[in-house]
Amino acid sequence: KKKEDKHLRSPDSLMGFRKSSAKPKTGPPPPVEDEESPTVRMRNLGYTYATSETRHPKKKEDKHTILSFESVVTKELCTAALIADGHNGDAAATVAQEFLLHAISARLDRADEASIHAACTEAFGELHERCLKANPLSGSTVTVCLVNATRREVTCANVGDTFAILVPNMSEFGDKPVTLSTSHRMMDNPEEMERVKGLAGVEVKQGTNALGKPFGDLRAWPGGLAVVRGVGDGDCGAVVSCVPSCKTVQLPPMGCSVVLASDGVWDSLRYSAAASIIRKACLKKKGTPATWPGVLATAKEVVGAAISKAGLMDDTTATVLYCPSMPEFEEMDMDSSKHAKDLWEGSVEFMDDETDKAPKYGAGGIINES
Repeated sequence: KKKEDKHLRSPDSLMGFRKSSAKPKTGPPPPVEDEESPTVRMRNLGYTYATSETRHPKKKEDKHTILSFESVVTKELCTAALIADGHNGDAAATVAQEFLLHAISARLDRADEASIHAACTEAFGELHERCLKANPLSGSTVTVCLVNATRREVTCANVGDTFAILVPNMSEFGDKPVTLSTSHRMMDNPEEMERVKGLAGVEVKQGTNALGKPFGDLRAWPGGLAVVRGVGDGDCGAVVSCVPSCKTVQLPPMGCSVVLASDGVWDSLRYSAAASIIRKACLKKKGTPATWPGVLATAKEVVGAAISKAGLMDDTTATVLYCPSMPEFEEMDMDSSKHAKDLWEGSVEFMDDETDKAPKYGAGGIINES
């Protein structure tokens, strides 16, 4: 009889592999979250958020951040998101990223509309002074969207052209989003054009191309700014206004997504096309909003759609804040829910066709929602 081979080789060893006895490397355990923190409490209520960005290799001037907090006295639960689109370096945008949301939250004893508007105006003014000290020549647009879960309101405060929109759940194909921010590009804003033309020693005209001929948007000189509200830009003097445009709207009873993005997105993608991406994502999502993983994928899709239309022309950043429906809305019958939806729609301003025009680079795309 043949003796059994006590040293039979495993298939792995025959191919030259040996099983390692070393334990797999593991990183540090994830930090334990405080269940009473504003961040966790907002998430447990169904408010989720994510940011996606693709940086241009020669720019890298977009900055973003998100902060959840309670108002100091009334303990209203809020989440605020910021995107700053810098120019002449990232100094001003970095100061905005590190300072502004904390400065706003610290000023909010209450988080009602008037208090938020006042806190934003004051904090933007202090931010402007800090930017001038950090680097007098650097500047930035800044947009903040603050969601108050207690009052079910969203407030947008912005300087510049970093735009924000609200896309309601249950909206239909082709519906326009709600405008939250204000463009301070002179050619889009007659009030800003009039303000700048009234300044002593300021001339409004186009820049010139390599041949010395007029080219592009109207700009304010000295400085050459086309977007005349922002922070920093010390060389432009009184042309720059750091006073934010502020707007507060009620969150829709059926829930919504708030989208804020730099002009790397909006120069390539129509606002209605971004709204279509959000609608498709909401239709596909599974599970409860608090566990919805699609919010990050949606932010990435908005950025990806913009880049696919025109290539990577600029830093391209988008933040999506998902706001759930009211619990009572889920219990309503069809007629009552339609009535609640109609009431909300009558209280807000939807974007007009002129604002939702073809973007700077190409047609901006039409998203197929079928």
